[in-house]
Amino acid sequence: MLRVRLGLAAGLVATAVALVMVLSRPPLVVAGSNNVAANFAITFTQGNERACQPGGTVPRGTEAIRVSLSPNIGPRVALRLTSGSTVLTEGTRAAGWGVDETVTVPVKRVARTATDTRVCTTIGPTVEGVQVNGETVREPSGRSTYRLRMEYLRPGDGSWLSRASSIASRMGLAHAPTGAWPAYLAIVAMIAVCVIASRLVLRELR
Repeated sequence: MLRVRLGLAAGLVATAVALVMVLSRPPLVVAGSNNVAANFAITFTQGNERACQPGGTVPRGTEAIRVSLSPNIGPRVALRLTSGSTVLTEGTRAAGWGVDETVTVPVKRVARTATDTRVCTTIGPTVEGVQVNGETVREPSGRSTYRLRMEYLRPGDGSWLSRASSIASRMGLAHAPTGAWPAYLAIVAMIAVCVIASRLVLRELR
């Protein structure tokens, strides 16, 4: 019984610590883009493809790049950002990221603002076509190709916890009842459920 109590307590403490660590970090915000319009479903790709395109100006502090790809089952996506022959940053998002109009790929932090960059996107194998959102362009050779919409993300000001009040207020917009209190009530309810579930586990094991 003592081992069960210790295990349950350790699990609850680990969950609380992880929650505090996540809430103490700042959210990622859009710091810039490659100025490509996110036109919906301009084409589809079957994966196993690598495409390079101009990246424009990439702000200092960029830690993730949001790419306008939309599949039902997300394939592996790898990015490499270069300026001339210098690799500024690179990163990979594993397969399985699910249904979405974009995929956010974490990259190594960009140390300084870079201009005239180039981004190469490698899309891994997929079981179905991946929808491309962006623009269709014609190369000097006359061949038609696409450019993906990309947004450069870096940590914003303040932590998630410091934004709790404004987030709760937004959650109440256009809902009945309105206000921030329903969000706080949901948090209290979840804590109560954890307490009750823990007590039930201990009681049943007796």
